Amino acid sequence: MSDYAQPYTVDNLDFYRTHHGQQLYYRWEGTVSWRPEPNAPLEPIFAIAGMNATKAFIRPDQEYGEAGHRINRELGLYCDLKTGEVLTRWQPFPGWESVPVVPIANRIVQGRVKPRKIEIPAGEPYLKTVLEIPLAYPHPLAGNPIYRDHCPGDTFEGTEYFTTYTRRPEAKNVPPPTWGRDCPWLPWMKLGYQHPARLRFDTTIERVERFEDLNPKLIQVIRDRVPIYQTTPDQTDEPNVTSTTYLKQHFAAYQRGATFPIPEYE
Repeated sequence: MSDYAQPYTVDNLDFYRTHHGQQLYYRWEGTVSWRPEPNAPLEPIFAIAGMNATKAFIRPDQEYGEAGHRINRELGLYCDLKTGEVLTRWQPFPGWESVPVVPIANRIVQGRVKPRKIEIPAGEPYLKTVLEIPLAYPHPLAGNPIYRDHCPGDTFEGTEYFTTYTRRPEAKNVPPPTWGRDCPWLPWMKLGYQHPARLRFDTTIERVERFEDLNPKLIQVIRDRVPIYQTTPDQTDEPNVTSTTYLKQHFAAYQRGATFPIPEYE
């Protein structure tokens, strides 16, 4: 076994060089908890089954000479905590109306990845990095009376958490990366303007070899309703999609009580 006597430097763009143009799949799963009132305990309310169909590229870059580029299709389904069944309706409180469950359905999320050197210290098989990204911006649904019951307030305030592990090639038993998010309740929950409920997402991420290695419930939904999520384009000029823009795009279907995700075949 190596004693890792020397520091080891990883070039983050090596991943993009190695996997340039390849179709990759990521499986992420975990729980969504909520605090319906500020002083209430955090309570799990959903399981979540997610995936990314990703293509990675190394491309010329004016600023850096070359940079990484990722194009993703991203789908996350809210599921029953006990059975794992995909939820299509949800009732927030006894006596409240049930509402359609709108999944994370981001048809395109893409962006540039800047070059970076990461040094793993001597004696260590890998380096753990925790990135916290504070989020604060005017809420996209604020100010429009159509969305008043779907807007938690004038400002969106939350935090994104990414934990990654940069490893030496021979390192074993490296923990999986994780993604977490603290945020207001989701617009499809329809809790009413300025309702104080908050959510916490906690997920573990795994890169898998094939589409068939994703969560079986997710595979079925993709094949039946959104087969475009099986593959990723090599390039696109479509704008990035978020959960909020997706709901706005399909708000009329939501109001009709449609089952989500809305079918997408091309």
